[in-house]
Amino acid sequence: MSNYDQGAAQDAGYAAGAADGDYNQAGQDVRQGEQSIENAPADVGRDAEQGVDNGVRDVEDVPSDIGRGGLKGAADWIGSKVGGVEGDTSRAEGDVSGFDNSMDQSYNQGEQQGRQ
Repeated sequence: MSNYDQGAAQDAGYAAGAADGDYNQAGQDVRQGEQSIENAPADVGRDAEQGVDNGVRDVEDVPSDIGRGGLKGAADWIGSKVGGVEGDTSRAEGDVSGFDNSMDQSYNQGEQQGRQ
């Protein structure tokens, strides 16, 4: 057998092995996908339960979180929340005012162009 024949046979064997490996990997991927689908209801339920538990724990921790800072900590916390809302409200008012001005300018430009 020549070196060419041996090389071709080796290449063909390699290709067959690679194809077999790819086929086996695809089968494993399909089985893992099926397992994920079968486990989805339990996984979603567990995740939802953990989310609720975390929310309950966060609410239960509020008194101790506030207690660490005493009354001043509570007042600071409330003040920061009120300040955040006021800032959000001011930004929203600015956005509405800017939109209103932009609409007025666009209307006026259209009106002027229509008169020309």
